[in-house]
Amino acid sequence: MANQFGGEWTEIKIRVFKKYLHAYMQIMKGKPWKLIYFDGFAGSGDIQTKKETEEVIEGTARQVLSFDEPRKFDFYYFVEKDLDNAQLLQRIINKEFPTLTDKSVVAGGDDCNQKLQDMAGFLKSPKGKNYKAIAFIDPYGMQVKWDALDSLKGLGVDLWILVPTGIGINRLLKKKEKSGQVWFETLGNFFGLDPKEIEDKFYYEDPQLDLFGERKFKKIENAVEAAAILYKERLRTIFKHVSDPLPLRNSTNAVLFHFMAASNVPVAVKIANDIIKKEK
Repeated sequence: MANQFGGEWTEIKIRVFKKYLHAYMQIMKGKPWKLIYFDGFAGSGDIQTKKETEEVIEGTARQVLSFDEPRKFDFYYFVEKDLDNAQLLQRIINKEFPTLTDKSVVAGGDDCNQKLQDMAGFLKSPKGKNYKAIAFIDPYGMQVKWDALDSLKGLGVDLWILVPTGIGINRLLKKKEKSGQVWFETLGNFFGLDPKEIEDKFYYEDPQLDLFGERKFKKIENAVEAAAILYKERLRTIFKHVSDPLPLRNSTNAVLFHFMAASNVPVAVKIANDIIKKEK
C-alpha cells in the first residue's frame, strides 16, 4: 500500500533532491569517505498522489536505493514511525534490493529526532570520522525538534529539509489572543526560540486600541514567507551555508512547504541553489 500523501509538489521535491544527489555523488566518486543516507520519514516506498489519475510514484527511499551511479551509499538508515509502512519498506528492500539488505536498517516505530541525535553521536565517534552523511528530512507536519537538528552542528552532514511553512507554522499563527501558550511552545521547539521571540517575529502591536482601551496585536502579512526566511536564518546557526528556500505549492497555488538544503561545504549549497533556481 502506498502512502496517501503527495501531489505535484511531491514530484518536484523528489526531482530536486535527485538532481542534488547525482551531483553530490559525482563529487564523492573516488573519495575515501564512507557515505550514509539517512531518511527521517521514509514511508513505505511508494506515494499515492492526489492527482485525478491516482498515480503511484516511487518514494524517495526507493529511488535512493536504486541509485548506483556515479556511486552507491555505503549504508542506508530509514526511520519510519508507522510500523506498517516500515514493514512494507523492509519487504521492498529484501525483494528488490537483496544486495543492500545487509547495508540498510529500517527503524520502524522510532522517532526521527532521537535517530538524528544517534547519528550525530556516531559521526562524533572515532569510527564515525570516516563517514559523511546526507540527511533527508521531509515530515508532513512539525515533528522535527530544533534540538535534534542542533546535534548535527559541525559534522559532515548535508541536510535537505521540508519545512511546513504554510501547512503547519502559518496555521498555528492565528490571532495572538487566540493562540494558546501550547502553540507558542510548539513553534518555539520547532525554531529553537522561546515563545516571546516567536511573538516578536510574527506579530506587531496595532497602534489603535480596541473598544476597551486594550492593546491589540496583529499577525504580520506574508507570514509563510517570513517563516521560511526565519528558518533559514536559524539553520545558519548550525550549518555554515544554507540554500534559498524553494516554495512548494498545491493545486490552488498556496504554499504548503519550503524545501531547503544546508551544509558546511560551500559548493554543496551552490549546487543546491543552482537546482532550486532552475526549478523556480
